[in-house]
Amino acid sequence: MTQLPLPPPDEAPVPRSRHLPAWLIVAATTLIALNLRSTFGSVPPVLHDIAAELHLSGATQGLLSSIVIVFMALCAPFGQKLGARIGSERATLVALVVLAAGVGLRFVAFSGAVFLISSAVAGAGMGAASALLPGLIAHHVPRIRGLATGLYSTGLALGAALAAWIALPTDQWLGGWRPALGLWGGITAVTAVLWLVLLPRLRTSAGSATAVVVADHRLPWRSATAWWVTAYSAAFMVIGFSTLAWIAPLYVQLGVPAATAAGYLVVFQIIQLVAMLTLPSATDFLRDRRPLLAGTVVCTALGIALLLLAPLPLGIPALCLMGIGVGGGSTLGLILLGDTTRTQHDAARLNGMVMLVAYLIGAGGPELLGILHDLTGSFTLGYVVVLGITLLALVTVPAFRPGRMIDDAPAPEPVRPAEQPAG
Repeated sequence: MTQLPLPPPDEAPVPRSRHLPAWLIVAATTLIALNLRSTFGSVPPVLHDIAAELHLSGATQGLLSSIVIVFMALCAPFGQKLGARIGSERATLVALVVLAAGVGLRFVAFSGAVFLISSAVAGAGMGAASALLPGLIAHHVPRIRGLATGLYSTGLALGAALAAWIALPTDQWLGGWRPALGLWGGITAVTAVLWLVLLPRLRTSAGSATAVVVADHRLPWRSATAWWVTAYSAAFMVIGFSTLAWIAPLYVQLGVPAATAAGYLVVFQIIQLVAMLTLPSATDFLRDRRPLLAGTVVCTALGIALLLLAPLPLGIPALCLMGIGVGGGSTLGLILLGDTTRTQHDAARLNGMVMLVAYLIGAGGPELLGILHDLTGSFTLGYVVVLGITLLALVTVPAFRPGRMIDDAPAPEPVRPAEQPAG
Protein backbone atom coordinates (compact mmCIF):
# COMPACT_ATOMS: atom_id res chain seq x y z
CA MET A 1 0.00 0.00 0.00
CA THR A 2 1.37 3.43 -0.91
CA GLN A 3 1.87 5.62 2.15
CA LEU A 4 -0.01 8.89 1.92
CA PRO A 5 2.04 12.01 2.63
CA LEU A 6 1.18 14.12 5.61
CA PRO A 7 -0.86 17.25 4.84
CA PRO A 8 0.82 20.63 5.45
CA PRO A 9 0.57 21.87 9.05
CA ASP A 10 -1.96 24.60 8.16
CA GLU A 11 -4.25 22.05 6.48
CA ALA A 12 -3.88 19.17 8.91
CA PRO A 13 -6.78 18.61 11.30
CA VAL A 14 -5.45 19.42 14.75
CA PRO A 15 -7.57 18.22 17.65
CA ARG A 16 -7.88 20.78 20.41
CA SER A 17 -9.35 20.98 23.82
CA ARG A 18 -13.07 21.79 23.52
CA HIS A 19 -13.31 22.96 27.09
CA LEU A 20 -10.63 25.64 27.33
CA PRO A 21 -10.73 28.89 25.36
CA ALA A 22 -7.66 29.79 23.38
CA TRP A 23 -6.99 32.89 25.46
CA LEU A 24 -6.73 30.80 28.62
CA ILE A 25 -4.23 28.40 27.04
CA VAL A 26 -2.18 31.35 25.76
CA ALA A 27 -2.29 32.98 29.19
CA ALA A 28 -1.17 29.73 30.85
CA THR A 29 1.77 29.20 28.50
CA THR A 30 2.82 32.84 28.87
CA LEU A 31 2.69 32.45 32.66
CA ILE A 32 4.93 29.39 32.39
CA ALA A 33 7.33 31.39 30.20
CA LEU A 34 7.68 33.99 32.97
CA ASN A 35 9.24 31.28 35.13
CA LEU A 36 11.58 29.78 32.52
CA ARG A 37 14.19 32.57 32.51
CA SER A 38 13.71 34.15 35.94
CA THR A 39 16.87 32.56 37.30
CA PHE A 40 18.93 34.48 34.72
CA GLY A 41 17.51 37.78 35.92
CA SER A 42 17.40 37.18 39.67
CA VAL A 43 21.04 36.17 40.25
CA PRO A 44 23.12 39.00 38.66
CA PRO A 45 21.81 41.87 40.86
CA VAL A 46 22.80 39.97 44.03
CA LEU A 47 25.81 38.16 42.59
CA HIS A 48 28.24 40.37 44.51
CA ASP A 49 26.67 39.34 47.83
CA ILE A 50 26.55 35.68 46.80
CA ALA A 51 30.21 35.70 45.76
CA ALA A 52 31.32 37.46 48.95
CA GLU A 53 29.45 35.11 51.28
CA LEU A 54 30.27 31.87 49.43
CA HIS A 55 33.83 32.97 48.49
CA LEU A 56 33.36 32.44 44.75
CA SER A 57 35.96 33.31 42.12
CA GLY A 58 35.02 35.03 38.87
CA ALA A 59 35.16 31.71 37.04
CA THR A 60 32.81 30.12 39.56
CA GLN A 61 30.48 33.10 39.32
CA GLY A 62 30.31 32.58 35.57
CA LEU A 63 29.67 28.90 36.16
CA LEU A 64 26.51 29.75 38.12
CA SER A 65 24.92 30.84 34.84
CA SER A 66 26.79 28.48 32.53
CA ILE A 67 25.73 25.33 34.37
CA VAL A 68 22.08 26.34 34.03
CA ILE A 69 22.48 26.68 30.28
CA VAL A 70 24.39 23.40 29.96
CA PHE A 71 21.64 21.46 31.71
CA MET A 72 19.01 23.27 29.66
CA ALA A 73 20.73 21.99 26.52
CA LEU A 74 21.28 18.45 27.80
CA CYS A 75 17.74 18.02 29.12
CA ALA A 76 15.85 19.53 26.18
CA PRO A 77 15.92 16.19 24.26
CA PHE A 78 14.74 14.39 27.40
CA GLY A 79 11.82 16.79 27.62
CA GLN A 80 10.77 15.92 24.07
CA LYS A 81 11.10 12.17 24.76
CA LEU A 82 9.10 12.47 27.98
CA GLY A 83 6.43 14.39 26.08
CA ALA A 84 6.21 11.59 23.51
CA ARG A 85 5.85 9.05 26.30
CA ILE A 86 3.31 10.69 28.64
CA GLY A 87 2.06 13.64 26.61
CA SER A 88 3.40 17.18 26.40
CA GLU A 89 0.85 18.46 28.91
CA ARG A 90 1.92 16.06 31.68
CA ALA A 91 5.60 16.38 30.79
CA THR A 92 5.31 20.15 31.15
CA LEU A 93 3.97 19.65 34.67
CA VAL A 94 6.95 17.41 35.51
CA ALA A 95 9.35 20.03 34.14
CA LEU A 96 7.73 22.76 36.26
CA VAL A 97 8.02 20.63 39.40
CA VAL A 98 11.71 20.00 38.68
CA LEU A 99 12.28 23.73 38.10
CA ALA A 100 10.48 24.65 41.32
CA ALA A 101 12.58 22.14 43.27
CA GLY A 102 15.83 23.42 41.80
CA VAL A 103 15.11 27.08 42.48
CA GLY A 104 13.65 26.31 45.90
CA LEU A 105 16.93 24.62 46.84
CA ARG A 106 18.47 28.09 47.00
CA PHE A 107 16.76 28.62 50.34
CA VAL A 108 19.46 26.33 51.78
CA ALA A 109 22.37 27.24 49.49
CA PHE A 110 25.00 27.72 52.20
CA SER A 111 27.85 26.58 49.94
CA GLY A 112 28.89 27.02 46.36
CA ALA A 113 28.32 23.32 45.70
CA VAL A 114 24.67 23.47 46.79
CA PHE A 115 24.13 26.56 44.64
CA LEU A 116 25.61 24.78 41.63
CA ILE A 117 23.38 21.74 42.23
CA SER A 118 20.41 24.08 42.47
CA SER A 119 21.41 25.66 39.16
CA ALA A 120 21.77 22.27 37.47
CA VAL A 121 18.34 21.05 38.62
CA ALA A 122 16.72 24.34 37.65
CA GLY A 123 18.39 24.18 34.24
CA ALA A 124 17.05 20.65 33.71
CA GLY A 125 13.49 21.82 34.33
CA MET A 126 13.92 24.90 32.16
CA GLY A 127 15.35 22.93 29.25
CA ALA A 128 12.65 20.27 29.32
CA ALA A 129 9.85 22.83 29.45
CA SER A 130 11.44 24.98 26.73
CA ALA A 131 11.51 21.98 24.41
CA LEU A 132 7.84 21.20 25.05
CA LEU A 133 6.09 24.57 25.01
CA PRO A 134 6.41 25.57 21.33
CA GLY A 135 4.91 22.28 20.14
CA LEU A 136 2.23 22.38 22.80
CA ILE A 137 1.23 25.87 21.68
CA ALA A 138 1.06 24.77 18.04
CA HIS A 139 -1.15 21.82 19.01
CA HIS A 140 -3.68 23.62 21.20
CA VAL A 141 -3.94 27.01 19.46
CA PRO A 142 -2.94 26.40 15.82
CA ARG A 143 -4.96 29.30 14.45
CA ILE A 144 -3.05 31.88 16.51
CA ARG A 145 0.22 30.05 17.02
CA GLY A 146 2.21 33.05 15.71
CA LEU A 147 0.69 35.39 18.29
CA ALA A 148 0.93 32.77 21.01
CA THR A 149 4.60 32.07 20.23
CA GLY A 150 5.34 35.80 20.27
CA LEU A 151 3.71 36.17 23.67
CA TYR A 152 5.59 33.11 24.90
CA SER A 153 8.91 34.60 23.74
CA THR A 154 7.99 37.91 25.35
CA GLY A 155 7.17 36.09 28.57
CA LEU A 156 10.66 34.60 28.62
CA ALA A 157 12.30 38.03 28.47
CA LEU A 158 9.75 39.63 30.78
CA GLY A 159 10.37 36.96 33.42
CA ALA A 160 14.10 37.72 33.42
CA ALA A 161 13.44 41.48 33.55
CA LEU A 162 10.93 41.15 36.39
CA ALA A 163 13.29 38.92 38.35
CA ALA A 164 16.10 41.46 37.96
CA TRP A 165 13.81 44.32 38.96
CA ILE A 166 12.61 42.76 42.23
CA ALA A 167 15.85 40.98 43.22
CA LEU A 168 17.26 43.74 45.43
CA PRO A 169 13.93 44.85 46.98
CA THR A 170 13.07 41.26 47.92
CA ASP A 171 16.62 40.81 49.24
CA GLN A 172 15.95 43.68 51.64
CA TRP A 173 12.36 42.74 52.50
CA LEU A 174 13.04 39.04 53.06
CA GLY A 175 16.38 39.45 54.81
CA GLY A 176 18.89 38.05 52.35
CA TRP A 177 19.59 36.76 48.88
CA ARG A 178 18.59 33.17 49.66
CA PRO A 179 14.88 33.86 50.21
CA ALA A 180 14.96 36.47 47.42
CA LEU A 181 16.11 33.80 44.95
CA GLY A 182 14.14 30.93 46.47
CA LEU A 183 10.97 33.00 46.15
CA TRP A 184 10.88 32.12 42.46
CA GLY A 185 10.72 28.45 43.38
CA GLY A 186 7.46 29.20 45.18
CA ILE A 187 6.15 31.18 42.21
CA THR A 188 6.98 28.27 39.90
CA ALA A 189 5.26 25.85 42.29
CA VAL A 190 2.10 27.97 42.16
CA THR A 191 2.32 27.98 38.37
CA ALA A 192 2.61 24.19 38.42
CA VAL A 193 -0.52 23.94 40.56
CA LEU A 194 -2.45 26.16 38.15
CA TRP A 195 -1.27 24.02 35.23
CA LEU A 196 -2.35 20.92 37.13
CA VAL A 197 -5.85 22.40 37.47
CA LEU A 198 -6.01 22.89 33.69
CA LEU A 199 -4.45 19.53 32.90
CA PRO A 200 -7.58 17.31 32.86
CA ARG A 201 -9.28 19.48 30.25
CA LEU A 202 -6.07 19.96 28.28
CA ARG A 203 -5.70 16.19 28.16
CA THR A 204 -9.05 15.81 26.35
CA SER A 205 -7.01 16.24 23.18
CA ALA A 206 -4.22 13.87 24.25
CA GLY A 207 -5.28 11.33 21.66
CA SER A 208 -3.84 13.62 19.04
CA ALA A 209 -0.36 12.41 19.95
CA THR A 210 -1.05 9.25 17.98
CA ALA A 211 -2.97 10.92 15.17
CA VAL A 212 0.18 11.51 13.14
CA VAL A 213 2.79 8.82 12.62
CA VAL A 214 6.28 10.25 12.29
CA ALA A 215 8.82 8.15 10.45
CA ASP A 216 12.02 10.11 11.18
CA HIS A 217 13.02 11.21 14.66
CA ARG A 218 16.62 12.04 13.82
CA LEU A 219 18.08 15.48 14.28
CA PRO A 220 19.19 17.02 10.96
CA TRP A 221 22.93 16.73 11.63
CA ARG A 222 23.81 16.34 7.92
CA SER A 223 21.93 19.46 6.80
CA ALA A 224 24.08 22.47 5.94
CA THR A 225 21.08 24.77 6.39
CA ALA A 226 20.45 23.36 9.86
CA TRP A 227 24.04 24.15 10.81
CA TRP A 228 23.68 27.73 9.54
CA VAL A 229 20.57 28.20 11.69
CA THR A 230 22.37 26.63 14.64
CA ALA A 231 25.45 28.84 14.18
CA TYR A 232 23.32 31.99 14.03
CA SER A 233 21.38 30.94 17.13
CA ALA A 234 24.54 29.97 19.01
CA ALA A 235 26.06 33.41 18.46
CA PHE A 236 23.02 35.11 19.97
CA MET A 237 22.99 32.62 22.84
CA VAL A 238 26.57 33.60 23.73
CA ILE A 239 25.76 37.32 23.48
CA GLY A 240 22.46 37.15 25.34
CA PHE A 241 23.55 34.90 28.21
CA SER A 242 26.82 36.80 28.68
CA THR A 243 24.95 40.09 28.89
CA LEU A 244 22.39 38.72 31.34
CA ALA A 245 25.09 37.30 33.58
CA TRP A 246 27.60 40.16 33.64
CA ILE A 247 25.98 43.54 32.88
CA ALA A 248 25.04 44.22 36.51
CA PRO A 249 28.44 43.06 37.91
CA LEU A 250 30.19 45.17 35.24
CA TYR A 251 28.52 48.35 36.47
CA VAL A 252 29.03 47.45 40.12
CA GLN A 253 32.75 47.15 39.38
CA LEU A 254 32.63 50.58 37.72
CA GLY A 255 31.35 52.05 40.99
CA VAL A 256 27.65 52.18 40.19
CA PRO A 257 25.31 51.36 43.13
CA ALA A 258 23.89 47.85 43.00
CA ALA A 259 20.31 49.08 42.56
CA THR A 260 21.33 51.26 39.60
CA ALA A 261 23.34 48.40 38.09
CA ALA A 262 20.25 46.19 38.32
CA GLY A 263 18.34 48.99 36.58
CA TYR A 264 20.73 48.79 33.64
CA LEU A 265 19.89 45.10 33.31
CA VAL A 266 16.17 45.90 33.43
CA VAL A 267 16.61 48.46 30.62
CA PHE A 268 18.29 45.80 28.50
CA GLN A 269 15.44 43.38 29.15
CA ILE A 270 12.67 45.90 28.49
CA ILE A 271 14.16 46.89 25.14
CA GLN A 272 14.40 43.19 24.32
CA LEU A 273 10.66 42.93 24.96
CA VAL A 274 9.94 45.78 22.55
CA ALA A 275 12.04 44.13 19.85
CA MET A 276 10.41 40.75 20.42
CA LEU A 277 6.95 42.26 20.06
CA THR A 278 7.65 44.38 16.97
CA LEU A 279 10.16 42.58 14.73
CA PRO A 280 8.16 39.32 14.29
CA SER A 281 5.25 41.28 12.81
CA ALA A 282 7.60 42.78 10.20
CA THR A 283 8.32 39.28 8.89
CA ASP A 284 4.69 39.02 7.78
CA PHE A 285 5.46 41.62 5.09
CA LEU A 286 9.08 40.77 4.22
CA ARG A 287 9.73 37.45 2.52
CA ASP A 288 13.50 37.97 2.65
CA ARG A 289 14.60 37.86 6.30
CA ARG A 290 18.21 38.84 5.61
CA PRO A 291 17.81 42.64 6.02
CA LEU A 292 16.21 42.16 9.43
CA LEU A 293 18.80 39.57 10.45
CA ALA A 294 21.67 41.82 9.42
CA GLY A 295 20.07 44.78 11.20
CA THR A 296 19.88 42.93 14.50
CA VAL A 297 23.52 41.86 14.25
CA VAL A 298 24.64 45.42 13.47
CA CYS A 299 22.61 46.86 16.38
CA THR A 300 24.17 44.32 18.71
CA ALA A 301 27.69 45.10 17.52
CA LEU A 302 27.19 48.85 17.87
CA GLY A 303 25.82 48.39 21.39
CA ILE A 304 28.78 46.30 22.50
CA ALA A 305 31.18 48.81 20.92
CA LEU A 306 29.59 51.68 22.87
CA LEU A 307 29.75 49.60 26.04
CA LEU A 308 33.48 49.12 25.50
CA LEU A 309 34.20 52.75 24.60
CA ALA A 310 32.11 54.60 27.20
CA PRO A 311 30.15 52.29 29.54
CA LEU A 312 29.11 55.08 31.92
CA PRO A 313 28.14 58.04 29.69
CA LEU A 314 26.80 55.83 26.88
CA GLY A 315 25.52 52.93 28.95
CA ILE A 316 21.81 53.44 28.24
CA PRO A 317 22.22 53.86 24.44
CA ALA A 318 24.54 50.85 24.41
CA LEU A 319 22.08 48.65 26.27
CA CYS A 320 19.17 49.84 24.12
CA LEU A 321 21.03 48.88 20.95
CA MET A 322 22.02 45.54 22.48
CA GLY A 323 18.43 44.95 23.59
CA ILE A 324 17.10 45.60 20.07
CA GLY A 325 19.76 43.35 18.57
CA VAL A 326 19.59 40.46 21.02
CA GLY A 327 15.80 40.51 21.45
CA GLY A 328 15.14 40.85 17.74
CA GLY A 329 17.89 38.44 16.72
CA SER A 330 16.83 35.66 19.07
CA THR A 331 13.17 35.95 18.02
CA LEU A 332 14.10 35.93 14.34
CA GLY A 333 16.03 32.74 15.11
CA LEU A 334 12.72 31.13 16.11
CA ILE A 335 11.17 32.29 12.85
CA LEU A 336 14.04 30.71 10.92
CA LEU A 337 12.95 27.35 12.35
CA GLY A 338 9.73 27.66 10.39
CA ASP A 339 11.26 29.33 7.35
CA THR A 340 13.70 26.49 6.72
CA THR A 341 11.33 23.56 7.32
CA ARG A 342 8.17 22.33 5.60
CA THR A 343 6.36 20.57 8.45
CA GLN A 344 5.85 21.06 12.16
CA HIS A 345 7.77 17.86 12.83
CA ASP A 346 10.81 19.01 10.84
CA ALA A 347 10.71 22.30 12.75
CA ALA A 348 10.74 20.31 16.01
CA ARG A 349 13.71 18.26 14.81
CA LEU A 350 15.61 21.42 13.90
CA ASN A 351 14.64 23.02 17.23
CA GLY A 352 16.05 20.01 19.07
CA MET A 353 19.37 20.35 17.27
CA VAL A 354 19.51 24.12 17.82
CA MET A 355 18.72 23.84 21.53
CA LEU A 356 21.27 21.10 22.12
CA VAL A 357 24.17 22.71 20.24
CA ALA A 358 23.46 26.42 20.61
CA TYR A 359 22.71 26.24 24.33
CA LEU A 360 25.88 24.27 25.01
CA ILE A 361 27.91 26.87 23.11
CA GLY A 362 25.98 29.70 24.74
CA ALA A 363 26.84 28.29 28.15
CA GLY A 364 30.47 29.10 27.48
CA GLY A 365 29.77 32.83 27.24
CA PRO A 366 29.28 33.67 30.94
CA GLU A 367 32.06 31.28 31.95
CA LEU A 368 34.50 32.77 29.43
CA LEU A 369 33.83 36.31 30.65
CA GLY A 370 34.33 35.15 34.24
CA ILE A 371 37.67 33.51 33.41
CA LEU A 372 38.90 36.55 31.47
CA HIS A 373 37.84 38.77 34.35
CA ASP A 374 39.91 36.68 36.76
CA LEU A 375 42.92 36.95 34.45
CA THR A 376 42.69 40.66 33.66
CA GLY A 377 40.64 42.14 36.51
CA SER A 378 38.35 43.72 33.90
CA PHE A 379 35.44 42.84 31.64
CA THR A 380 36.96 44.63 28.64
CA LEU A 381 38.66 41.63 27.03
CA GLY A 382 35.56 39.50 27.53
CA TYR A 383 33.33 41.97 25.71
CA VAL A 384 35.91 42.31 22.94
CA VAL A 385 35.54 38.55 22.41
CA VAL A 386 31.74 38.87 22.44
CA LEU A 387 32.00 41.67 19.86
CA GLY A 388 34.07 39.38 17.66
CA ILE A 389 31.44 36.63 17.95
CA THR A 390 28.78 39.18 16.99
CA LEU A 391 30.64 40.14 13.85
CA LEU A 392 31.05 36.46 12.95
CA ALA A 393 27.25 36.14 13.12
CA LEU A 394 27.09 38.37 10.03
CA VAL A 395 28.71 35.55 8.07
CA THR A 396 25.60 33.39 8.55
CA VAL A 397 23.10 35.96 7.25
CA PRO A 398 23.61 35.46 3.48
CA ALA A 399 22.78 31.76 3.90
CA PHE A 400 19.13 32.49 4.74
CA ARG A 401 17.86 33.23 1.25
CA PRO A 402 14.11 32.84 0.79
CA GLY A 403 13.00 29.27 0.13
CA ARG A 404 16.09 27.56 1.53
CA MET A 405 15.17 24.40 3.45
CA ILE A 406 17.04 21.91 5.58
CA ASP A 407 18.72 19.52 3.15
CA ASP A 408 17.33 16.28 4.48
CA ALA A 409 13.68 17.32 4.40
CA PRO A 410 12.57 16.88 0.77
CA ALA A 411 9.18 18.18 -0.18
CA PRO A 412 6.49 15.48 -0.14
CA GLU A 413 5.42 14.30 -3.58
CA PRO A 414 1.83 15.08 -4.49
CA VAL A 415 -0.61 12.22 -4.24
CA ARG A 416 -1.99 10.92 -7.53
CA PRO A 417 -5.75 10.34 -7.54
CA ALA A 418 -5.27 6.61 -8.07
CA GLU A 419 -3.37 6.36 -4.79
CA GLN A 420 -6.14 7.84 -2.69
CA PRO A 421 -8.24 5.29 -0.82
CA ALA A 422 -11.80 4.94 -1.98
CA GLY A 423 -14.51 6.15 0.32
